[in-house]
Amino acid sequence: MQRMKARRGWCVWAGMVAAVLAGCLRIQEAVPLQLEQGGGSSPTREPVPQNRASIWPQRWSKSENVRGAIIPMEGTLADWVGVRLGEDHYLRSAPEDASDAAAVAKVARMETGYQYVLEGPGAFVFRKADRFLKGRSTSSRPDAMFRFVSGRPMGKTNGVEVVMIERTWFGYYDAGGGMQRRGLIVMVPGLFGVPEPVNDRFVELCVADGWAVLRMLAHPSRFTERTRFPIEFADMGASAQRIADELGQRAAEVAYAAQAGVRHVHEIRPEIAKEPHVLIGMSGGAMAGPTVHALEPDAYDAVVLVAGGTNFLMINEESNYAGWVQAIRLDWGVPFDRLADGDKHLAELSNAYMERAPLDGYHLAALVRGKPVLVLQGSADKAVPSRFGDQLWERLGQPERWMFAAGHELLFLTLNNYTPSILKWLDEHLGTGKAATGEARE
Repeated sequence: MQRMKARRGWCVWAGMVAAVLAGCLRIQEAVPLQLEQGGGSSPTREPVPQNRASIWPQRWSKSENVRGAIIPMEGTLADWVGVRLGEDHYLRSAPEDASDAAAVAKVARMETGYQYVLEGPGAFVFRKADRFLKGRSTSSRPDAMFRFVSGRPMGKTNGVEVVMIERTWFGYYDAGGGMQRRGLIVMVPGLFGVPEPVNDRFVELCVADGWAVLRMLAHPSRFTERTRFPIEFADMGASAQRIADELGQRAAEVAYAAQAGVRHVHEIRPEIAKEPHVLIGMSGGAMAGPTVHALEPDAYDAVVLVAGGTNFLMINEESNYAGWVQAIRLDWGVPFDRLADGDKHLAELSNAYMERAPLDGYHLAALVRGKPVLVLQGSADKAVPSRFGDQLWERLGQPERWMFAAGHELLFLTLNNYTPSILKWLDEHLGTGKAATGEARE
């Protein structure tokens, strides 16, 4: 009863705020593709072809089509707790970790003769709740839970293969009863899977509307792992390459996990494979959205991006969350505010990064064109600064955009009030309304 009262209070307050924001909503219709412009802070460049195998980093596997292992999970969503590892915290190997590594080794066809490295400081992992680790209260109940586990090969040490293990956790929800299923929504959330109550309600509304939902509970575990990059002024290109390589690894893992998750849903619900698929990215999930789409563009019939942007490096540097997340830290030798010509050096690094970052959404957004795309954006966003959201919209070809006179937090606080409008938009563009016939895609 107490939880119901709290939820009712949340909904009432969010509804009041949404009513105010409704007057601040500006809808921009899609612009013809030939009017596409170059984006904000970076010069216009041609999109990087998605079919270049070299842009996709390798995983510990014998097949490019199977980059890791799917492992079913027991219990409910309330039984699993997201934990961010502290500054000096490295995971101690538990039986679960060893079995995860063994599952990936089986994919790589290497039963023995390897060494695995677990996630380190800054990584975000899920652990089973126990008497020491309390689960969160939630009414969200997936019909299936599983994790995708991959391995990043790091070479050999004394003849032994060393592999970095990475994991991504999922919940799958069947469509609500009483109506024909519309298809599958693949939901990629913001960092750490927050705000959880908003995401819970978003899934609930989608399910009630007849959609099955594959929910990535949070980004892959190493997406926020703390990494320091010393900057070489004499060779800015080399510094930019190291940053681009690591950020590319992180974006690629989101795509690999989403692909594996969708394939697993097709295995447990084969009929869904023939139905419409929609990619919905939120915040960090919207930043990675073009990368997820580029790995398997034919898999998605529509894309919705909420509060995203391009140029991962500069978003990391300018976000008002940077000091909190601290995933990527640039070491200039001195504090940046004491660095002579700091802005000039950062601009040089950014340009060098963009030239070496084929998996950044800036290069891949153009590949989303030709299908229904909806962008939601706050004009006062400081978490994913609005100018980078403008850049994403331009690179997408200026599709329909709903602009809110709001910041990042307020946009998500009221998102559930606009979820029915998003679902209606999908019905209109995909023909998935109540009168839809459910014909298989060609």
